[in-house]
Amino acid sequence: MRPSAEPLHRSSLGRGVGLLIAALLAMAVIVALLAWRARTTLDDLRRADRINTVVPAMTLLMEDLLNAETGQRGYLLTQRAGYLQPYRDAVRNLDRRLEELLARDDDPAHLPKLARIRELVQLKMTEMNQTIRLHDSGRHEEALELVLGDQGLHHMDELRDLLGELTSSLRAERAAISERLASEAGKTEFLLLAGLAMLALFAVMSTSQVLLRSRDLLRAQKRLRGIADNVPALISHFDGNGQLRFANAAVGRVLHADPASLLGKTLDELRGVEGVETLRPFIERVMNGEAVAFDAEQVIDGETLHFHQSFVPELARGRVAGFYACSMDITERKRAEAAVAASERRMKAITDNLPVFITYIDADRKLRYTNETMRTWFGLDPQAALGLHIDEVFGVASTSQRSAQLALALGGERVEFELTSTLLGKQRHLRAIYVPDVGPDGRVAGIFTLSIDITVMKQAEAQLARLASSDALTGLPNRREFDQALVSALARQRRQAREGRVLALLFLDIDHFKAINDTHGHGVGDTVLRDFATVLRRAVRGSDHVARISGDEFVAVLEGLHRPEEAEQVAAKIVDAIRAAQPAGVAITASIGIASVADGEVPATDLIELADRALYQAKHQGRDGWVAVRWPGSDQRR
Repeated sequence: MRPSAEPLHRSSLGRGVGLLIAALLAMAVIVALLAWRARTTLDDLRRADRINTVVPAMTLLMEDLLNAETGQRGYLLTQRAGYLQPYRDAVRNLDRRLEELLARDDDPAHLPKLARIRELVQLKMTEMNQTIRLHDSGRHEEALELVLGDQGLHHMDELRDLLGELTSSLRAERAAISERLASEAGKTEFLLLAGLAMLALFAVMSTSQVLLRSRDLLRAQKRLRGIADNVPALISHFDGNGQLRFANAAVGRVLHADPASLLGKTLDELRGVEGVETLRPFIERVMNGEAVAFDAEQVIDGETLHFHQSFVPELARGRVAGFYACSMDITERKRAEAAVAASERRMKAITDNLPVFITYIDADRKLRYTNETMRTWFGLDPQAALGLHIDEVFGVASTSQRSAQLALALGGERVEFELTSTLLGKQRHLRAIYVPDVGPDGRVAGIFTLSIDITVMKQAEAQLARLASSDALTGLPNRREFDQALVSALARQRRQAREGRVLALLFLDIDHFKAINDTHGHGVGDTVLRDFATVLRRAVRGSDHVARISGDEFVAVLEGLHRPEEAEQVAAKIVDAIRAAQPAGVAITASIGIASVADGEVPATDLIELADRALYQAKHQGRDGWVAVRWPGSDQRR
């Protein structure tokens, strides 16, 4: 007995579905294997890339050590200060080179050797620093003996061996990775071919399923008719002559007619010649095989309705046999959009005239809104900047200045901060507020930014700060500013002392200043003080700190000197310049006390007292000169 068509259909469909599932599972296995191999290959490539950065770092570390040793020995053997420059340059780089090596080599097996390398570098740096200090203190033979000792040579030999072992190990590992990648290429190619075969099989079986399901088309058409009549859209079909061949119930409701009575009519008959003229360009395009979508208006019973229309060509044997039309009534949406647009115009008029820079930046850091202040502050067209990444709009340097605050705001935190930016050549002080735009699901869609120009306020604050820390008559820093500057200078001297640098404090006053006031008046005395301050500023370097601490008493802090005699040269220069100045036609002289220190371990008050004592000695020895005292001794000169 012959089985019925329905059981045959079901059995063939079941077999087809089973084959599809099997093909999909096979494809999934192949894809998983490919993903695993890709991940393994990526790990190997990353490791090889890390090795390519570690090996040069080891080479640079060894080069810096050799440069430092060469500069050290050249200086000790020739006693020429020029050899110290390559030594200092190399020593400055060593800590950074070492940290770079430790950061790049993350292999746990190398940790003991890397720790030993760090220890040897530190031992070598200590040895070199010790030899230079011994040499600078006059103990030349002891310094040379330490340089040529076996221990220093042993350290360098061990360091070379360790770096050589690590370099050889890394190069061997890199070669092994290259060999492994080459061997895996063939296996990956086989898996790709298998995947393509499974994909072809899947395509064949999918096609067979489409053919099996084609017999259900007639029943589906009936169901689709029922669906089309209940869809809230106007659906129709026109043939190549422009005659209506299908219309759902919504078409009849809008045109107040039975859809069946409309079949066979043309667009001109349905919508009138004038109404069709606006559609003519779109009809021509769809009849040329192009799908089009557009918005159109239609007046029905005196009411203007808005529709979003889509025309899709009907293709038969490679030519356009007609087109399908789908129209959605968007009248309410258009009215809402008009209301929103009017509201946005009002809001834009307000924001564009506020003295505030307002933007909206999305989660991808692209600019989505900005007001007209962008044109005033940045000289940029606000519309042209929309959609661009903020790095393109403001520059990487500007966005990097705010990177931490941007990250916090995009993480959901409200941020308020101040910063200084140069915009169109003008420096502006800004107070910025970043407000995250948090959606209902808790994700940050973007941030609103408001920037207020507080330059005028900051300038006023700066002016008040200057008035509080400067002398009104001479414009020099006052006693309070000097006290802070001296403490900072001594802190820096503690670091610079390791390089053999010297700090000097100069106490100065005008000889017989009271007699100038008594003889010429306080107006002339003020002129003398101002001119004295001018001469003093010109006689020292721009980096030196000069202040007026009271009456006719002035101070100068000289940092970074190579030897104490440099301060004495500056003092002699100041004495000569004051003697030649003759402010307001009055011949004046100055006395100077110098206190120099070769290390930073001296309290500021003690250094001030030492300089004051030196000034007293200069006065006692006849004025118009200077006396230098070195901490803690008293090497004095006039």
